[in-house]
Amino acid sequence: MRLNIVNLVLLFLAVVVCSSEMTNAQAKKLAPGVLKVIPAIPNVRDSYSLPTVLPGLNSSSFEGNFVSGRDTLHGQTRNIVFFRDVWQYEFAFLGLRQLCYKQNNEFGHKNIWYMVYRVRNTGANLTYEEVKEDPRFTHLKAELKRDDSAYTRQEKFVPRFTLRGWAQTDKDKYEEVSYRDKISPRVLRKIQAVEDPNQRLLDTVEMMRTQLPVTKSANGAGAWGVAIWENVNPTIDYVSIDVHGITNAFRIAKEADGNIGFRRKTLQLNFWRPGDTRMEHNDRVRYGIPLVDDVPRQIRICQRYHLPGPLLRGYLVSERANQNVLVAEIDAETSLLNLKSDLIGQLDAGKSKGIPWSKAPEQLKKAFSDAAISIPEKTKVSQIIEGKKWSVKFDDTEYVISTEPQFWEPQFGGIRFIKSLDHVWVYR
Repeated sequence: MRLNIVNLVLLFLAVVVCSSEMTNAQAKKLAPGVLKVIPAIPNVRDSYSLPTVLPGLNSSSFEGNFVSGRDTLHGQTRNIVFFRDVWQYEFAFLGLRQLCYKQNNEFGHKNIWYMVYRVRNTGANLTYEEVKEDPRFTHLKAELKRDDSAYTRQEKFVPRFTLRGWAQTDKDKYEEVSYRDKISPRVLRKIQAVEDPNQRLLDTVEMMRTQLPVTKSANGAGAWGVAIWENVNPTIDYVSIDVHGITNAFRIAKEADGNIGFRRKTLQLNFWRPGDTRMEHNDRVRYGIPLVDDVPRQIRICQRYHLPGPLLRGYLVSERANQNVLVAEIDAETSLLNLKSDLIGQLDAGKSKGIPWSKAPEQLKKAFSDAAISIPEKTKVSQIIEGKKWSVKFDDTEYVISTEPQFWEPQFGGIRFIKSLDHVWVYR
C-alpha cells in the first residue's frame, strides 16, 4: 500500500511538471504588430556628460611661479567630461487595457487598468575601453565600444510604473493625477486568464527577483509581467505611462539652487482615451497622441504630455575632432502662449549686425561658464539664420549656437510634431 501511494505521488508530480512544460510551450503566438517593441539602442549621448566644472570643489585661479594656471588644481578641474558605461533592455508591451473585476464576497465591481509587457536582455550596451588625452574629444572617437561582450552580463529588471493623466474636476477644469502600480495576485490571475492562461505573468516583486540572461535571438522568450493600477479616475484622458529601470542612463543637470542633480532616463509611453465614465472597460485606450491641426489643441497636447520644447545648443567648431563638439545646452524656453522664445529674440536682436556676448541670454552665458568656457564680453554674436543659427568667433576659436527641436517646434503659427510620439525618452 505504501508503495502504491509513493507511485501515485510520483505520477502526480510528473503530470504537474509535464503540464507546466506544455503551458510554457503553448503560449499563444501574437499576430504581427500586436506586440509593440521598443528596441534596445543605447544613445551615445548618454555615455558622457557635457563639459563642466568638477562638482563639490572650491578652488581659486592663480598663476604659479613654476606652473601655469592651466596646470594648477583649479585649472585642471575645469572643462571636465564624465564617462560612464550604459546598458539598456528591450521593452515590449501589448497596450494599455481595462478590466471589470469583482473579488469574492466583495460588493460591487472594480475597474482595473493594466499593461502586459515583456522585457529582454539583448546585451545592448555602450562602454569605453580607455580615455586618452583631450577629454573634449575622446567620447567622439574609437574608444567607444557598442555591445561589448566583456560588459554584457546577466542582470535583473527593477521596474517602476507610473500612470499619469488629466482628470476632470469641474465642467471645463482638469488636474493632473498619477498612480503607482499595485501588486494584486488575484487581479493578476484574472488578467492572465483573459490574456493567455498559458503565459505566466509576473508581478513587480517577482520580476525584480527574476534573472535576465542575455539573449541575442529575435525569438528569445524574455520575462513577461503585468503592471496593474487600481482606482483610476474614470474621467482621465491624455494618459502616459512612465517606465523606470529599463536602462541605467542618466543626465547630469544643474538645479535651480546651483547644486548638481541627476535625472534618470525614463521611457514615456503615450496614450489617449476618447471615452467617458460609463462602461469604462469597454473604452479603447489608443496608443500614441492625437495629431490635430487645431492650434489650441496642439498646445494642450504639448502641455498634457509634458513634451519639452526646442533647445539652444552651443558647439565648438573643431577641425581636430572633424566635427562640431557639443559643449553647452539649455532650454530655449519657447512659450506655449505665443510660440515665441525670448532667448532667441535676444540673439536675433542685432539682426545681421549681431550683438555683443555681454547681451546674450544670461542662461546661455551661464551654460558656457559652467563648461569653463570664457568668452570676451565684446565678442560679437553674428546671426547666420534668423531664429535658427548664430556664430561666436574670437582669437582662433569659433562656437556655433543653434536652435534644435526635441519633440515639437513652432511652424506657420502652429506646432509641428517631429514624429508620431507614441513613445519618448525623457529625463526625470
